[in-house]
Amino acid sequence: MEKEKPNYTSFSISIMDNNTGKLYEHLPIYLENHPCEYARDIYKLGFKFCKWLNKDKQKYSVSLDGSYIPFNDGENE
Repeated sequence: MEKEKPNYTSFSISIMDNNTGKLYEHLPIYLENHPCEYARDIYKLGFKFCKWLNKDKQKYSVSLDGSYIPFNDGENE
């Protein structure tokens, strides 16, 4: 059985309040017309990231210092 490839079409952002530990999830539709220019930039970048995820075949692991290391898990696509 062939594994279906993921199709990344949207994203959400979770923000945690450090005082209470409560998580707040923000959906992109609320950021598209947000009065803050940085929120609108996050909206635009998020969808560019989704497009990149759909095109990029390389897999990555993340090291403890936060850097990304490309790897090949043995699958040839």
